[in-house]
Amino acid sequence: MAVKSCVRPVVAGLGAVVALLLLIGEAFASCGSAACFMVTGSEAGVQPKGKLSVDLRYSYAAAGLADGVSGNVAAVEVEGAEGRRVILNEHKEQRTISQFYVLDASYGLTDRVTLDVMIPYRKQKHTHVIGQGEAPDGLGSFESFTDNGLGDIRVMGKYSILPTLRNLVVLGLGADLPTGDSHARNSRGALQEPTLQLGRRALGLVASVYQSYELIPHRLNQFASVSYRHSVRGPNSYRYGDEYILNGGVNVKTLKVVTLTGQFNWRYVVHDEFTGSLAKAQDFNDPTFPDEPIVIDGEVKRRPVPNTGSTMLAFSPGISVAVTERATLYFHAQVPIARDFNGGLQQQTGFLFGVSTTLN
Repeated sequence: MAVKSCVRPVVAGLGAVVALLLLIGEAFASCGSAACFMVTGSEAGVQPKGKLSVDLRYSYAAAGLADGVSGNVAAVEVEGAEGRRVILNEHKEQRTISQFYVLDASYGLTDRVTLDVMIPYRKQKHTHVIGQGEAPDGLGSFESFTDNGLGDIRVMGKYSILPTLRNLVVLGLGADLPTGDSHARNSRGALQEPTLQLGRRALGLVASVYQSYELIPHRLNQFASVSYRHSVRGPNSYRYGDEYILNGGVNVKTLKVVTLTGQFNWRYVVHDEFTGSLAKAQDFNDPTFPDEPIVIDGEVKRRPVPNTGSTMLAFSPGISVAVTERATLYFHAQVPIARDFNGGLQQQTGFLFGVSTTLN
């Protein structure tokens, strides 16, 4: 009977999460930013009324080419003499390194309602070859692009609908504000690719559900979460693909101050969309090589951006240590299990460090 009493709430909680995911819908894939996506625990729950919790996180992730992948991807020109257009195989990707510093503050408006604000500072370095197929030799030119600054701030409201001694279910609803810079330019002076900008320059809508249940009180607990992000179309007629994230795992308290975590993380993002014409970079088989891109479809219309979109499953072990009654240090590694980035750069093993504390 004791086993059944433990299993039923777990199944019910996971069922609710999976059901919500199915209601949200299905999609194709998208290029996700190279950053860790997981449950750290510190930002998952709600705060008591009048309590302020602050979390500082640092994440590091690199993205590179998979074996056998050429790295030739489509370029998106949002301005220029030829107008807005997608040019197939114009870029040759090499590597991206992304670092995020996040200040996450949560304040309890009531015992069941929490306001959460996440302020990211982003640093990135990206290397690729641009202008393939163009004169003088068709080889293109190498570009090393770096940028850093404030990213898009996320504001979330969280509501605890099932607060008991062993159960917790939290609903979240919020928005990503277009606070990040999106005007960086490449080495040719043109506006840089939208996916390399610090901000999306468009409002994003976010919904989430977090569930946890203590299998063994104060010793072992199970958790699951699902989140969905939708971005509206930006001023350059570019829309980032919708993002679906599903996480599930367990926390085990091994010592009085040490907790071990194991979780699986799944992310599925829709192809980005862009309004423009379609062309392709010239290659050695074209009689006019090297020269300007060849027009495939001159009609300006909404179309998916090739090589964006991704699906990724990862396993993330972690550890947290309560250094004081109010402060906890934690570390997670995120190891990819299965990845499909549609010919683009694919995320490699990432790392996340953080400290959370209660200020009052």
